Amino acid sequence: MRRFSVVFGVLAGLVALVVGTQIADAQSVERIRISDPARQAHQLPPGLLVELASPTTYNRQSSSGNAGRWVGPRYEQVGHPENAGFASLDWSVSFDQRQGDAETVAKANVQHTDWTRDQQGGLSVPHAVGTKAVGTILGFYVMMRPRTTGDARFEGVLAFPLDTNLQAVIRFEALDPPDDSYIVNGSSVATSWNRGQVLVALGSAQLQGNLPPKIVAARSIEKGRRVRGKVVDRFLDSVLGAQVSLEKSSGGGWTRVSAGRTNARGFYSLRAKRRGTYRVTARMAGFSAMSRTIRAGR
Repeated sequence: MRRFSVVFGVLAGLVALVVGTQIADAQSVERIRISDPARQAHQLPPGLLVELASPTTYNRQSSSGNAGRWVGPRYEQVGHPENAGFASLDWSVSFDQRQGDAETVAKANVQHTDWTRDQQGGLSVPHAVGTKAVGTILGFYVMMRPRTTGDARFEGVLAFPLDTNLQAVIRFEALDPPDDSYIVNGSSVATSWNRGQVLVALGSAQLQGNLPPKIVAARSIEKGRRVRGKVVDRFLDSVLGAQVSLEKSSGGGWTRVSAGRTNARGFYSLRAKRRGTYRVTARMAGFSAMSRTIRAGR
């Protein structure tokens, strides 16, 4: 299981595309892409997506656009086994352009406002590029439940930022089994079961893909022969595979003297030439960032 994590912000009109993948132990993975209008408005690279994984005992029943349902193990009413069904989790992902931090956005996207708060707190959302973990993004989650004792339903909302005034929001509802007259898997009380599954689902969320380069660190090494540094995004997470160019000040302009790419940890190393003033420019998917100027070369 992935560690608990967060995603944020609802915005009407931003359409997401979802691709689902089945994995082992009947688990389902949902991958929701940011629509082109939202991505372009906030200058985000193509291919950036939010990923959710169902609890291992749940599987996809349906999905449509940016929402769906996972179905889990059987539940039955105590003393009346004929009253039975299958536990379920409804999920949705949306993108919100309102102002505010993750806590503000998560609370603004709670739908069951007449329920009482079960728990809340900050959560770190894993950020990965392919199979490489590059960092985390701090988000916030809220869990709600009905005020009636024995009502086993839960709502969970998780929020985290993608850009200034753009947040991803993940929402889960556990509505079945509905109350504590039911048990799941022959022994688990419905309230404990539903609470646990929502927490596991919230903890499955992660951001997949590079964010735009924001900061390029550069320093001279090997007595000026090389320039080494790291490229990170706005959350200080590594940017992998970005094109990097070492440029030398010349005649009022800049001339490229060497080039390469950041490695699996976001680092690069480029060879300098004659002594002079240099800078490094990082480019990826149409976005760029530059380092401060440094003295390097022989």
